[in-house]
Amino acid sequence: MLITQHEVWRILDRWSDPLDWESPSEQRLGSTRVAIDAESAERLGLSHRIPPTLNSVLEELTGAIADGLVPVIAIGSNAAPSQLRNKFADETAQLVIPSIRARMTGYRVGFTAFLAPAGYLPATLFPEEGAVTATTVQFLSRAQLRAIDATETPWYRRVWVDDAEILLETGERLLGAYAYVAHHGVLGADGAPFVMGDPDPALAGRRLRTQEDALRTLLADPVCAAAWGSEPAELLAAPPGAAASLAVIQGSGHEVLANPLVDRDAGAAAGSAVSSAVSSSAGSDPADPRYGARFRARALARVPGAAPDPRWSVTVGRTHDLLERSGNSVVRLGADVRAALGDPQHVEITSEAIAHGVDGRAPRVIANVYRATHDAAPPADPALIEVDHMLRMGAGLEVGERAILRPVTVERQGAFDALLGAPNSVSFRVTLADPSSTEREVCLMSELSLQLLGVASGDYVVLEGAADEDGSVRMLVLKAFQIPEDVWQERVRVSDGSWDDRFPGARETLGIHPDIPILFIDASTRARLGLREQQLGVVRARPARLQQFGNEAREMLLLLAIAFIGIVGIIPNLWVGAALFGLLLVGSFALMIVKLRRRLSHRAAGRRRGSG
Repeated sequence: MLITQHEVWRILDRWSDPLDWESPSEQRLGSTRVAIDAESAERLGLSHRIPPTLNSVLEELTGAIADGLVPVIAIGSNAAPSQLRNKFADETAQLVIPSIRARMTGYRVGFTAFLAPAGYLPATLFPEEGAVTATTVQFLSRAQLRAIDATETPWYRRVWVDDAEILLETGERLLGAYAYVAHHGVLGADGAPFVMGDPDPALAGRRLRTQEDALRTLLADPVCAAAWGSEPAELLAAPPGAAASLAVIQGSGHEVLANPLVDRDAGAAAGSAVSSAVSSSAGSDPADPRYGARFRARALARVPGAAPDPRWSVTVGRTHDLLERSGNSVVRLGADVRAALGDPQHVEITSEAIAHGVDGRAPRVIANVYRATHDAAPPADPALIEVDHMLRMGAGLEVGERAILRPVTVERQGAFDALLGAPNSVSFRVTLADPSSTEREVCLMSELSLQLLGVASGDYVVLEGAADEDGSVRMLVLKAFQIPEDVWQERVRVSDGSWDDRFPGARETLGIHPDIPILFIDASTRARLGLREQQLGVVRARPARLQQFGNEAREMLLLLAIAFIGIVGIIPNLWVGAALFGLLLVGSFALMIVKLRRRLSHRAAGRRRGSG
């Protein structure tokens, strides 16, 4: 559920169904959906036709997304919305907290050796081999974490727990989470801690099902009964406070057992399969505890039945900021992935989760494989594919999800590369053509997209569509025109549908907002690009450089013709005139190449700092 100051909304899976512990593909938190009421959806500017994704709701309420939140194991009263509302009533931090049921191995929930200000026995976590405990994991911002810290101090300590399997109801397994552990031990008897509410029959002698059971057990001791009365109602009528109750319990006949978890040092367990932050000693604070920075990189796996080219299931990570992309979106393959795919130049990427749900309608993205070795980025994780943000958006992928990957071939003449550099490319989300451009060999794109490609409205561009079964990417050359503002605004207005709708919205369907640039093409063009089945399909566009070269050469020749007439009229000597014209020709050609290179190819110019 998603807990706010006034509402509790149910969290559903990607397809608006109840969450499933045994989901066939692990569901990342941001792509879950929130069963928000229609009035709240309208107030937040979200579609009421389909439950919005959790990321969309978080963005509108807090400006954050799930990847930036920190997982915290919530036990006892901290798992209750009413308690959270009390704690955040006077806080500046906004109460918007995703809360997901979880199963945790190796730990149980017991009782502290002191009373809460309201008189009840608070909960605390303690380790126990072989235990499986039902609990809740909440996802907090750093400001919310500081607010909870303030309410737990000085009686609790926040520690990082990474030596347990934490299975979320989404089917995802966390690599670690924070937990609040009480100082001063755990209440117990006969050398074993009491257990809060666990239905395990083996715990019959240790289980205290309710707070009333816990308080009656506490007051059964003569020392406690003399201090607070023999009935829970007497204790609750005049609660003694934490410090006073601790002194009484320590002086009673109750056993107070040491909890090794409270003395745990601060990194993640050594050897954890962590994507972007790996720290040292077990139980210590990780370098980056945020949910989006820590995910399980499962082993590379071949997709059954893939033919003729093999398809592989791979965990998706972020690309490093220091990659030399040369102005284009790229993927970087880990060593194991590169070897399995045969060191390809290009790959096709599909979200495994979306493909399981809608099969051939899932968007597929064509990407360049990053091959530079002179950058300052650290090596890629061997079992990962690092995917640039634009490409993840195109495919509807979350960091930590699985992608279906296969090598593909893009036929492109490289003769111009030596002169002009690698061409610019932009990935576009495809939408149906406006009636004015239907059944014409044209496409419509934004002015900024035209500028990024280095072309003008009316110039030709090369569109790269889907790959055929043999891995060959289909291509078309079309004229590109700027989208009229009225056409754009009307398409934005109607694009709020989901799968099977005429105009599905990327935010409503994939949870992507804002989306990658939009390209208007008609049904015939979609079919020729292999996009007939895909909804929210993605194409890649690049400038038609032969046409650009021809345009510049035509203008240059016109200027050279005028210059030639001038040279002949001014310089009577034929050899001197020919030499000057030759120099002018070479210089003009060089300037033309520089102009084309600067316009059709992007590369950041910079200087690396030395280590000294």
